[in-house]
Amino acid sequence: MVWRYQNKARYLVELLDSDSPVRGALSQAIDRYGDTFFELSANKESLIEWANSQNTLVDAADVRELRLGGAHVFQQAIELFQGLQMMVEKDDDPVKWSAVHHNIGDVMGFIGQRSGSSHFLEQAAMSYELALEVRTFEETPYEWASTQHNLAVVMQTLGQLEDDLNLLKQAGEIYKQASTALKRDEHPDDWASALCNVGNVLCLLGVHRRGPRTLEQAVVVMRNAMAERTPDKSAYGWAITQNNLAVALQALGTHEEDIQSLEDSIPIYDATLKVLPKEEVPMMWAMVTANRAAALHALAEESDYVDMAMKAESEFNDIGELFASVDLTRYQEIAFQQRDKAKDLVKLLQV
Repeated sequence: MVWRYQNKARYLVELLDSDSPVRGALSQAIDRYGDTFFELSANKESLIEWANSQNTLVDAADVRELRLGGAHVFQQAIELFQGLQMMVEKDDDPVKWSAVHHNIGDVMGFIGQRSGSSHFLEQAAMSYELALEVRTFEETPYEWASTQHNLAVVMQTLGQLEDDLNLLKQAGEIYKQASTALKRDEHPDDWASALCNVGNVLCLLGVHRRGPRTLEQAVVVMRNAMAERTPDKSAYGWAITQNNLAVALQALGTHEEDIQSLEDSIPIYDATLKVLPKEEVPMMWAMVTANRAAALHALAEESDYVDMAMKAESEFNDIGELFASVDLTRYQEIAFQQRDKAKDLVKLLQV
């Protein structure tokens, strides 16, 4: 599973008036939504509906009630930004006008990513496109690249939601344009983020196409992003990129029956898990552990290593029990299905 970029939206709080009652509530809501591990599948029609449906390892009933309150706060924030939009004319102040539309896109995009809502994602894309009417590469290269990057994020999310390869291809091209405009020496973190997302899209396309060249490109791009995504510069960004590099190597190894690529992915997953304590981030731990278990299973199939098959069986069982403890039935079923496949492989290899 590729770890997707998520718009953190923290800076949006600073855009609100310091005495606005929404400001403090929005800050808390962003934290609650940002901590939610989510599956990009069911497209809830409203943010309230999505918030009410959440059930995660770190989301007790009282926290869900707070998240519902957060959903109302986001609705208020949208109304505030849209009100600001009505107060600014494009011809009078094009810079502020474009910034307002970019910010509206970020609010909509944040909500769309959390809820998997096509409606919010499409609204975000429209807002970014309006901002790009003023933000040009020639006149404002950094602002242009920032809006392009975030537009690509929502297009990638829509492409994954709708299983639309054309949208994914478009997102990949826009990421490339943004990474070119974002000079590494001036904006290293933004540059690395854009480059990492280029790799994510290449990996997704490579898996769909079962194309080794695309997956090889994904590995190269991820490794390049690692030049800036180091633990000391960005622990969170480093973990994201580490996981996604391992996913690309694993996909390449699986599709090409390449033992070396599969072997290379395992220590990368191990290093990522060292900075993701199970007790603190259980869902993230489960995701990366599931990726590693799948890589172990694939490697066992290619190399006939029974100990790796047994390890995969054990790890999928641990993940399934984790999900069972909080009644995440569907995740539990998937984990146990993978455990049973690994168990069958163990029996086969022990014959």
